Amino acid sequence: MTDLYRVSSTQKTTATLINCDDHSKIKAFFARKMKPICGDVVEIEASKSAYVIKKIQKRFNSFCRADNRGRKQHMAANVDQIMIVMAVEPFPTRDILNRYLVTAEHEDIEPILIFNKSDIDSKVFISIINQYEQLGYNVFKTSKDEVASINDIKPLLKDKTTVIVGQSGVGKSSITRVMMPSVVLKTGKLSDKTGKGAHTTSVTQMYYDEPLNANIIDSPGVWEYGLWIMTPHEIAGGFREFQDYLGQCKFSNCTHIHEPQCAIMQAVKDNKIRENRYHSFLRIVDSMKYWA
Repeated sequence: MTDLYRVSSTQKTTATLINCDDHSKIKAFFARKMKPICGDVVEIEASKSAYVIKKIQKRFNSFCRADNRGRKQHMAANVDQIMIVMAVEPFPTRDILNRYLVTAEHEDIEPILIFNKSDIDSKVFISIINQYEQLGYNVFKTSKDEVASINDIKPLLKDKTTVIVGQSGVGKSSITRVMMPSVVLKTGKLSDKTGKGAHTTSVTQMYYDEPLNANIIDSPGVWEYGLWIMTPHEIAGGFREFQDYLGQCKFSNCTHIHEPQCAIMQAVKDNKIRENRYHSFLRIVDSMKYWA
């Protein structure tokens, strides 16, 4: 029986692999046309001098983002859940959070929302937390002085593959260090000039934690996260509270922006959908013009 490995990271035509059984690491070569990504399950061949990836098993999903042409770029494969970390500093924009959630809905990835530095007094931040709790998302409030609040998340990671995302400076590495002491993520700090996070992790990388039998995938910490080209209807499907109204509009090709008898627009008027979420939807739809 062929041993299976998962891709920890890739560099040009080589990959670091983790054995699915004993979790040992090896380096392997691959053909350029193969394009394995972090989290892929692969089969290898061994020669006298090197290991070579011979097959990538079918992915059940992938965490994606837009490339510089608006095309779908696969960043990590076979992901059970996505941990989205936000903090008062740098203050989160709801559009970035909502883009992550749209991706999670489309790729069938369970989202976990971590609001870090929640000990800092901010009424706006608290209102954001409350809103996503009311929408039924799995929400956790954490701070560096409350280790117990971070440890509450650990059971959710057991036996799972989790991708952790968020702007640099929100505390991803600090949270991970408490939950998985054996995992050390690269850290970054906020720019004094802009208040924004810098690019710290340049390569998506998967780490294995033995006590939890869990994989955590660290994605590059960047200020913006862009969705690949989507239709307004596809974007609307990524907003959890919109889903009950999809298919109820007068026109089957409704964009949910200006058409008469749009079920989603009516739900906004009836206060069944929050205006700020609908306006975020509109901004995300408008951002697709960048790729036109």
